[in-house]
Amino acid sequence: MKIFSPVAALMVSALLGGCMTDQQFLAQNQSAAINATVSRAKFELNCPDVTASVLSSKVTQVQFAYANNRTEYTIGARGCGRQAVYITYCLDPDTCNAISDTARVSE
Repeated sequence: MKIFSPVAALMVSALLGGCMTDQQFLAQNQSAAINATVSRAKFELNCPDVTASVLSSKVTQVQFAYANNRTEYTIGARGCGRQAVYITYCLDPDTCNAISDTARVSE
């Protein structure tokens, strides 16, 4: 009597192979988060030369029809004598959204 069929073994392998730690998930999305933040900051700061750095990061869970993890970064951006702070969320490297966390852009 077989306990696992080849199909069941393949499914278990796929599920386990697709898992990653929070640190791996954060690392996977970090470049995309910085790019999304820089793009938004260039517009809001009216500056073509913006640099950004991650101030903090964590994995959070959002509840839609199903539970889904996302990464959340607090990113500081500077350019042209101004600076701003953004909260940037990513579901994956292709789906990031930077939201201004600064009441006003400082000069």
